[in-house]
Amino acid sequence: MTALSRTAGARGPVAALRDNRAAWAFGVLIVTWIAAIAFAKGFDSVSSVRYLTQTAAFLGIVAVGQTLVIMMSGIDLSVSGVVALSAVVCAQVAAGSGGPAGVAVALAASLLVGLANAAGVTWLRVPPMVMTLATGTIVAGALLVYTNGSPKSAKVPMLASLANDRVAGVPLAFVLWLGLTAVAAWLLHASRAGRWVFALGNGERASRASGVPLARTAFIAYGACALLAGVSGLVLLGFTSTSSLTMGNPYQLLSIASVVLGGTSILGGRGHVLGTVAGALLLTLLTALLAAWNVSEGVRQIVLGLLIIALLLAYARERRS
Repeated sequence: MTALSRTAGARGPVAALRDNRAAWAFGVLIVTWIAAIAFAKGFDSVSSVRYLTQTAAFLGIVAVGQTLVIMMSGIDLSVSGVVALSAVVCAQVAAGSGGPAGVAVALAASLLVGLANAAGVTWLRVPPMVMTLATGTIVAGALLVYTNGSPKSAKVPMLASLANDRVAGVPLAFVLWLGLTAVAAWLLHASRAGRWVFALGNGERASRASGVPLARTAFIAYGACALLAGVSGLVLLGFTSTSSLTMGNPYQLLSIASVVLGGTSILGGRGHVLGTVAGALLLTLLTALLAAWNVSEGVRQIVLGLLIIALLLAYARERRS
């Protein structure tokens, strides 16, 4: 073995760590958590950790689905509407037909939105940003008509348990999030559909030439994304026992920010769903930390935006080096 090869071998783990964007995200999360413990009260308590992981799950479930779409060089701006759709429809149906029927109808309606997104992107050739923004707008208008502007509240025991109960002291919502993340990780990194997603993210024309089924891949990705947004809406309904036409609004951009902070390229083809977990936890922690410091909502948004820009610049520098 030559000296050059020995040097390359010695630098291999360092280079691998440097190129691992998910590891970067978890590193920033750890540093932020240490700062929260050092400079704010209560963040070192078990109850605080439980609450943060529980509330991060609502965002994290949506972000996992967003990862599937962004990884194939798409984007889904309808997730906010789907979160509200799922909660509102479940509450409306549960009031008359019971909780299980409400859950089933809500998930079916959510999946239908995802399939419509995929159909528009693949068959009508509408750009993903335009298509998903349009479907999100349609969903918001349909909900307004459906509820006459007054969505119902509903306490669904199975959803309340899912949102608020614990397993061995761990919030059940967090366990659900990790379980869905594990399924998404398998789909992306160990299945044929995952290979198609990465291939499309690295270039649609080359993927078509290689025989990658664009329509099938899009239906899987957009369908799963909408279904996960629907699950998040149901968990939120269980957490609050109320539904709102705007309850999904915070998750539209925050889900994308979680994916980006987790190290997935916004252009697709590169990243890992585990990084999205770190991104969602980081955004939830940072929001709670700024709230503990009594920082105004405007300043919070500025800080979050600057953080996203800083990490994007760091990732770009790492990619060039």
